Amino acid sequence: MSSIYIPILNTTNQQVYRSLKEFQLTITKALFTVNMKTKTLLFLISIFILGSNPAKAQTDTCINIIKKHTIQSKHVKGAREYWVSLPIFYDSTKNYPVIYVLDGQWRFDLIRPIAFDLAGNKKIPGHIIVGLPHRDWRSQRGIDYTFSNSSIEYDSTSVDSTIYNPTNSGGAEYFYRHLTEEVMPDVDAHYPTNGKNILVGHSYGGYFGTYILPRKSGFTAFQIYDPSIWFSEGEAINQVKEHLNQRKELDVFISYQPVPLYHAMKIEELIEELSKFNNITLYTKRYADETHNSLFMSSFIEGILALYKDWEAEE
Repeated sequence: MSSIYIPILNTTNQQVYRSLKEFQLTITKALFTVNMKTKTLLFLISIFILGSNPAKAQTDTCINIIKKHTIQSKHVKGAREYWVSLPIFYDSTKNYPVIYVLDGQWRFDLIRPIAFDLAGNKKIPGHIIVGLPHRDWRSQRGIDYTFSNSSIEYDSTSVDSTIYNPTNSGGAEYFYRHLTEEVMPDVDAHYPTNGKNILVGHSYGGYFGTYILPRKSGFTAFQIYDPSIWFSEGEAINQVKEHLNQRKELDVFISYQPVPLYHAMKIEELIEELSKFNNITLYTKRYADETHNSLFMSSFIEGILALYKDWEAEE
């Protein structure tokens, strides 16, 4: 169960809420001495009174409930879900930045409590978290996140067309359109967003984020973790070299680990290329003691804190 944060707006509300909690505790104790019908009535009364707590006026306590949306996509064929987690102290009259999480089936449930906690401790602002899961990651993930069919592996070994082919890779252009033309507008229509959109991608997802980095995608920041820049011999780097606009301001965080060597070398080549752009605020982190998968959590914490290093919470 996710942690529950109760927003206390002032001293008076805090005292009122404490009194109501004491009242609920009294009722709970009484439940052990009465029959079932009376138990139910007393419990509902206590919930109703706490639900009327003045400390909650216009502000959702946000128990971090997941809201699921379904889009009948014209780009990736068929129904696709996206999942939403609202920020701590969510207030529908305010506008929020959005974190879009690729590989939502694995990463959404990791990122949302971390972002929730960091915001609760005023390290970062509250975010709307959007998870992008796959119905069947084994058949969809490679197709959705890669723009071609690679002829090499992550260690630079050459492979034939039986390894990477249209059945398992090369459909990312369609997923990109689904993301930018269907999901992002739908999120903006349902929730109070402020135009700041952060894309979080790991491995193939990091390669995807790098590839679209030069585009007018609506993303203002990219969190790229141990990306598969080796794919198709570094074609994502070529996208940056050939298409990144010198006037397009972006925040980019890149993390990586050193194994295998070719994989790490291609990421370092990307970092070197991005370092040439004065309009890119670039943060990098090399994790010598982490693996391809184990660096994800540390990357998110360090990456999101780097993004908001100059941010100050409102009093």
